Amino acid sequence: MSAAPLWWIGAALFSLAVAWFLITRQRVIVFKPAAEMIGDPSDVGLPFEEVQPRLAGGSTIHGWWVPRDGSRRVIICLPGSVGNISHELRTVAFLHALGASVLIVDYPGFGRSPGRARERGCYEAAEAAWEFATREKGVDTKDVIAFGRSTGGTVAAWLAARHPDCGLLIVHSAFTSVPDVAAALIPYFPVRYFCYIRFNTLRYIRMCRMPIVVMHSSADTHIPAAHSLRILAAAPEPKQFIPLRGNHYGSEWQQTSGLRATLTRLVMGGGPT
Repeated sequence: MSAAPLWWIGAALFSLAVAWFLITRQRVIVFKPAAEMIGDPSDVGLPFEEVQPRLAGGSTIHGWWVPRDGSRRVIICLPGSVGNISHELRTVAFLHALGASVLIVDYPGFGRSPGRARERGCYEAAEAAWEFATREKGVDTKDVIAFGRSTGGTVAAWLAARHPDCGLLIVHSAFTSVPDVAAALIPYFPVRYFCYIRFNTLRYIRMCRMPIVVMHSSADTHIPAAHSLRILAAAPEPKQFIPLRGNHYGSEWQQTSGLRATLTRLVMGGGPT
């Protein structure tokens, strides 16, 4: 047998192995939920209410309602695809300090939310949070801010596109889409065709009709800031980009100079500059 057929056989076997890995392990790669809760808002000095927003199918998810006395504004905080909401306590405290109540929820399969982690479940959880805030808490839609971090940035963009009367969208350290991330990691294989998990932020951001803030750090080694620059370019006006400090994970981004003052103005009703 000549060397050429052997090379092609090897390449074909390699391609099949990569395709099998992507198809069978994709959900595990994207979603890394944790069941154990490591704290609650009382650990950062905030009174809160355990809530169970209801999904369209009738099941519920777990979340925290952290009220801000005297404020009409509410931030729906949509976390990433790692851990659970107890890993975002510093984020909750930071957002609450901007002058708004905070509603943060776990997606199905995360924390105390029953179910299986999947893309559709993330969107369903965001919609349940919206319904809880606007119906059960009676918040005016224009006073709702959608805030999403990492994968939650896509979910927040989806929610805002679905509700154009949303007051503000904040997209924090998001990626353009899962296929884009996968293609950068495996550049010599048509990986895009095997990504059944999409999280297409670019698609949703184009449909948004409210003020938009995009934030990212140039020091992010997990999701390059170029993703957020593409998201910003695709977003309609009015929009604003805020460069952050720190890496993808952790809370160093909260120490960005001027960030708290800028976001306070935006959250409380000022438009992007």
